[in-house]
Amino acid sequence: MNTKLLSRLTVVWLVIAGLSVPAQAGNADETRNLFESAGSKQSAKDFKPAPDRIETHFGTLKFEGGAFPADASVQKIYDELDLQRATQAYMDFFPALSLYSIVKSQVRDFGFKSSSDVGVMADFMKPSENYLTGNDITVYAFASLDLKIDGPTVVEIPPGMYGNANDANFKYLTDFGPTGPDKGKGGKYLFLPPGYQGKEPAGYFVFRSPGYRIWAMMRGFGEVGNGDQAVNWFKERLKVYPLATGPREHTATNASGKGANTLPPEDGSVFEMLNEIIQYEPTALFSAELLGRLATLGIEKGKPFNPDARMKGIFDQAAKQGVAMSRAIVYASRDPEIKYWPDRHWEKMFIRNTEFLYDGHSDIDARTLWHYQAICVSPNLLSTTPGVGTAYLTSFRDKEGAYLDGSKRYRLRVPANVPVKRFWAVTAYDPMSRSLLDSGGKITVGSLGKPEVNSDGSVDVFFGPEIPAEKENNWIKTDPGKGWFAVFRFYGPLEGYIAKTWTLNDFELLK
Repeated sequence: MNTKLLSRLTVVWLVIAGLSVPAQAGNADETRNLFESAGSKQSAKDFKPAPDRIETHFGTLKFEGGAFPADASVQKIYDELDLQRATQAYMDFFPALSLYSIVKSQVRDFGFKSSSDVGVMADFMKPSENYLTGNDITVYAFASLDLKIDGPTVVEIPPGMYGNANDANFKYLTDFGPTGPDKGKGGKYLFLPPGYQGKEPAGYFVFRSPGYRIWAMMRGFGEVGNGDQAVNWFKERLKVYPLATGPREHTATNASGKGANTLPPEDGSVFEMLNEIIQYEPTALFSAELLGRLATLGIEKGKPFNPDARMKGIFDQAAKQGVAMSRAIVYASRDPEIKYWPDRHWEKMFIRNTEFLYDGHSDIDARTLWHYQAICVSPNLLSTTPGVGTAYLTSFRDKEGAYLDGSKRYRLRVPANVPVKRFWAVTAYDPMSRSLLDSGGKITVGSLGKPEVNSDGSVDVFFGPEIPAEKENNWIKTDPGKGWFAVFRFYGPLEGYIAKTWTLNDFELLK
């Protein structure tokens, strides 16, 4: 036979064979052919219904005539159904609640009059402003945009910023600075509202937002300074304004120590806040499935929200249960990938990625893990490029696995040569608010503070309610009346962190 013909026939045979053989799958059900394996013949008698008496954690349910719920059981069933849906709604909508709480706080607590007003943590963040795991060593600046009010909106940022913008569902829109399209040179960012049909003007970095409200946050370093200098620096250089009007009058407020509550409520009133979001934002911001569940609870766009006493009680309980579940997901994660180093208690804040997607599905527990303890989403918060972006690890336990206790003393030995381009820092937080620990003392130690260094280059950081002898610069004060947890920050993480060739020690309990 001709060699070329034989070769062609071989290829054809391989293709046919490939089509006839199912691809290898992870389990048998992925390729199960029901025409070959549907099982033995059955009849109506093989149906196995639930009994007419069902024991549950919320009582005994009775059914008449085989399946008709008895009057006494109907209310129990609906109470539980509403409670389950409301509890899951608390967790599903927490990202949107978190961003809305921040925006509302800045108008209410800082006195913003328009999106052009900006806040500056000019004297660093304080425990009086309860931002989720915010830090107290960098100068933040932020603005709250509302595209429903202003239409297309420009954020004009100065060079050297590090930050990002997130939409009304706390989803990533863009970075500012070296990891953003301006590449650290500054520039004009234009945010377009949902359904915008106009022409996109030249000269801007353009982003279309699926929601109306946007929170823009950035950090300033170096020449920004602090105090009045920082306030004036940002007032002159950070501008937010409608595209239609151009720059307008605006204020810059020193928000440090001013007091603010940026957290969603953890009682039934959180559902009033959720209703405000649903009424204001476009329906397309959320999935029809999630909106359908809310509708069964009386939260529906264009309709009044008037829960009766029964539903108010259910909402209050649902919020508390949602909190309980969120606390378990954050502080006692069951995810097999939660630990950054398998033999340490340091845990990831983003488990796999910043989009909360895994193996073709939404990674809902990973989403709760991040949003219940932190704010802002950006791919550069999970840096895999040496020297670029940031990385964060949390620890809630000591070396023996016990939760960190504010009445006890601990040592964290930070090995030499921390793999960072810019700086590292460790900060203590309150587990109830997930915000800066209000201990009445210093709560951050890092390389910028020039801590005392051991002869081998390592740094011992001490934690406890009382200062250790001659170690004040390396001491973080804890509150003896409550627990605490730590966030270790890597600004510009290098290869040793990314490749895990450098390892951070656990907290050691000191006797």
